[in-house]
Amino acid sequence: MRYIGTDPLPLVVSVADFAAAVHGVVTEAEEPALTALLAAAQDVVATATNTPVAPGTYELTMPLDGWRRWWLPCRPVTAITGLAVTDDGGEFVDRDATGVMLLQGRDEPQLLLPDDWLASDDAGRILRVQVEAGAAPSPAIPRAIIMMAQEWRISDITLTSGEAAPRASFGVHRLIRQARYRRPQITAGC
Repeated sequence: MRYIGTDPLPLVVSVADFAAAVHGVVTEAEEPALTALLAAAQDVVATATNTPVAPGTYELTMPLDGWRRWWLPCRPVTAITGLAVTDDGGEFVDRDATGVMLLQGRDEPQLLLPDDWLASDDAGRILRVQVEAGAAPSPAIPRAIIMMAQEWRISDITLTSGEAAPRASFGVHRLIRQARYRRPQITAGC
């Protein structure tokens, strides 16, 4: 899943929110580094939970191997905005979305292709789907971002030779696990 919106992906947790949550003071000189740290933590949490942390346009890809129903790997999905399939040269060619349906977009988003949508030579090609996805995050997501950024800030994510990489705490793992979306199935022939 890749964000392709025209505006930059907003931070769920601002520097001011972070400072208030950890009862600390952030100097003006620390703001750029902390902003980057919060963005990195947000990316990790979004990937770990399969949940877009901010509403926007996202792009997903999937091999076409005879399926008609595909459970999208994230939720919520509010709209399908574009479909394209690779040609013989590997370039994406837009396809008509007439008859293509989004089912259960809030809970278990599924893309359902009509019977005649797949061409006879589509097997093995790649489908690119552009969707509008994301909603206001659950309370667990900003909390996980804050905890992860704080842990990284404390460890300063610098390693000397022989040191083990810092690991996220039990609390971060629990928050991510609570907010994670796991799709029930990947594809179905219908």
